[in-house]
Amino acid sequence: MTRYEAIFRRKSVRKYRDDAVEEQILERIRDFGREALEIRSGICMKWKIYRASDHKVRGMFQVKAPYYAALYAEDCEDSYIQAGCLMQQVVLYLHTQGIGSCYQGGARLKEEEESGNMKLMMILAFGYPAESLERTRSEFKRAEPGKLVKASVPPGKAQKKLLESARLAPSALNQQPWRFVVTENRIHLFTRRPGKIGYERQYGKYMFHAGIVLSHMLLTAEEYWFDLEYRKLDSIMEKAIQNYLYAGSVIIANGSMKT
Repeated sequence: MTRYEAIFRRKSVRKYRDDAVEEQILERIRDFGREALEIRSGICMKWKIYRASDHKVRGMFQVKAPYYAALYAEDCEDSYIQAGCLMQQVVLYLHTQGIGSCYQGGARLKEEEESGNMKLMMILAFGYPAESLERTRSEFKRAEPGKLVKASVPPGKAQKKLLESARLAPSALNQQPWRFVVTENRIHLFTRRPGKIGYERQYGKYMFHAGIVLSHMLLTAEEYWFDLEYRKLDSIMEKAIQNYLYAGSVIIANGSMKT
């Protein structure tokens, strides 16, 4: 199974066996940034993997698992969106290895470790599942495309593939805090506008979700052999749709799966 195929089968796992994960898989997670698809190059990222017996994780909706992976990034523009893109690729890789996972939004290590000027982006619970690892396509609870997508032109074949994989992206409480605007050979991504209370935390959460969406798009482009570029366009930067902020655009190379 490929990471792209895992998009259509993976689900969050909340019950785990205590079996040890092979060391080579743990090393692969730590080194994953070397081969992962990126939103923006040059952002320093670092993984730390903890056994539950060695470090305590606290927070609401915490899932008890034998392992936790914490992703840190330098505090800069696009760090959250890059982190979401990277962690979701790890999530899908783990699925291909028969390992379940679950995002721990809002979780913190009880004894927080500092990593210089790097900031904790997200904690991921993972391990071998004690429940079903997969679900069928019909079991995904997602909004229909018509509720998420606005199109000024009929979407092409490549755009339809990208939007379907993006629609299946996971989000906290399955809120799907994103919208898409389709124009000629482009898909513009918008994410929910944060409220005034806890603005920075909400903004980071929504941009992390946007990174998850973009990871699905990048893996789709890789699967179908067409070129895709993520950029923030000045012409779109000041635009917004009600209650949503611009998070960037994916640009499809001319001639890629037009029909």
